Amino acid sequence: MTHRKFFAYRSFWPELETIRKFGQIGIDQVAFFPGNSANSLGEPYSKYPSNWLWFDNYDFTPVERQINDILSANPNAELIAMLDLNSPLWLQRQLAGENCDSFTNLSEALASSRWGEATEAYLRAIIGYLEENYDDRICAYVLACGYTDEWMDYSDGGDSPEKYHRYAEYCRRHNWSVPVDVPQRSVRNHASFDELLRDPAVDAEALNYWRFTSDLIVDGIVHFARLARSLIRTGVEIGVFYGYILELTSNRLVRSGHLAYERLLADGAVDFLISPGTYSHRQMGAGGGFMIPDGTIRRYGKNYLHECDQRTHCFNANLTDVVKLEFFHWKDENEDIIGMRREMALSLIKHTSLWWFDMWGGYYQSEAVFENLRVMRELWKKYSEGDEESLAEIALVVDPASICYLDDSSEEITAKIHRNVRNSLNAVGAPFDVISFNDIAALAETGEFRRYKLLIVPSLYEVTSAKREILEKFVFRAGRTVFWLYGAGLSDGETIDVARMEELTGHRFGAGGGGVVGRAMAEWNSVYARNYDAATPAQLKRLALEAGVTIWIDAAEPVFANRRLACFHTACGGVWKLRFPEGVAAVTELYSGKRFDVEEGCVEYSFAAPDTALFELKWMNQEQ
Repeated sequence: MTHRKFFAYRSFWPELETIRKFGQIGIDQVAFFPGNSANSLGEPYSKYPSNWLWFDNYDFTPVERQINDILSANPNAELIAMLDLNSPLWLQRQLAGENCDSFTNLSEALASSRWGEATEAYLRAIIGYLEENYDDRICAYVLACGYTDEWMDYSDGGDSPEKYHRYAEYCRRHNWSVPVDVPQRSVRNHASFDELLRDPAVDAEALNYWRFTSDLIVDGIVHFARLARSLIRTGVEIGVFYGYILELTSNRLVRSGHLAYERLLADGAVDFLISPGTYSHRQMGAGGGFMIPDGTIRRYGKNYLHECDQRTHCFNANLTDVVKLEFFHWKDENEDIIGMRREMALSLIKHTSLWWFDMWGGYYQSEAVFENLRVMRELWKKYSEGDEESLAEIALVVDPASICYLDDSSEEITAKIHRNVRNSLNAVGAPFDVISFNDIAALAETGEFRRYKLLIVPSLYEVTSAKREILEKFVFRAGRTVFWLYGAGLSDGETIDVARMEELTGHRFGAGGGGVVGRAMAEWNSVYARNYDAATPAQLKRLALEAGVTIWIDAAEPVFANRRLACFHTACGGVWKLRFPEGVAAVTELYSGKRFDVEEGCVEYSFAAPDTALFELKWMNQEQ
């Protein structure tokens, strides 16, 4: 299925003048949220009254008013309806004995038959209303539930009678012994190996339970998405926020239930996944990035929607007279423009959708920012429908099955495993992809995997016989370099044994102390560091050079590239030599329109400080 690429505006609040200005520059897609619940600060999400009043009792007049307000600002608006499935306060109170505050206790709510029946009835009612009255306006639905509407469970594994019954059924389905209760906190958060990893021989209950949590959440998403699908027109797409393996850290990486994203993508119930851009790499000179492995989404033929909620210098930080937010934000109008160009370039080059999230208003105000949006919209119209192959020769490989082994209580450790490694890769000066381990065989079948000369593998704690076969067949060859972090292949799925790691990688667990050690294998190169801090930008660049990766810019700056477009972003500016792959004859910078011949594979380009440059690549023998 070919998925539509969205380029949209979103705000929690009725920012009608901003909607009008977006419409004037051709951005007509508008996401709206008829909310019934409160945000993480306890404030109502919506300025409009609730539309879900009681069991089987709804008043959609506020929804009508919200839509009419949007249409008054932009009569051409095409709507993305974000539906609030979280429990209104009255439902939380009615089902208090079952812990059915879905915002914080999502897993208990999903296990509750009473909560499920009430929420299904609401979903049927609001979709029925919208399809009957606005079928010519709505192009997509986003199903929102859980903490911050992102399908995250904040119960810390808490239980209810119905959740236990669901867990017991799950154990029977997997031919495991059925426990008399869910694992208590001391058991489910225990890690026998190095006080970090669960040993399947000792901590099987914890492993099983946390896998159950992610599966339970995906079961819930699939259930509601299939129900929605049965109620909407053909061609209208469904999306959810889910799969944040690259971003979540302490007490969330495992416990929030976001690790079954491959099951969700394989099922086909949803058309696109959504996440905000990373919160950890937004400053000038940083590379941003997605919370979900976009390579995995692409392999399953789905779409990804990049939520651009980076705080501009003028964002509204005041939810009320007393509730004020303190967030990192860009410092002035120029940084706003340069940062927005970086985020759009990432989306264009990675073939995603995006929306500009004006959270509580004020993000987009000046004439210069709107002129920048107008230009970006024109570039989006011209370049967003392509499907060009990535030019990355580096891949960050994550493995959700292995992440279940983690005791995720430590912020210091969990932030380093994926998030910090991705951020370090942003400073290598070469493009990279993010994939899941299970993508390797599929990429090898299409020939795409041959591109990768350097793999960064930070969390492959579990290597079963099936995974070992994939490694030997596709990875351990062609002179490729694999950089293992902490411990690789320690578990075979049954036990943990450090001897397995040396047999797999050629390195003993802990070899080299905190430093980096390398070893030439028969057809590949194995590099190892026990300490995640060893994955610095300088170290990753050194490994990339040794592996034969093309470094596009010598500065420690991010690069995104596919066969048609390449983006360079910098904080410091200056004249830099840009390197392009063999066969690129010329490049044109799309914001300035300046054309440069590529001589001996290079172009000298003068960057402002800060700057984002977006180039179209012209290959030899390419038609004009």
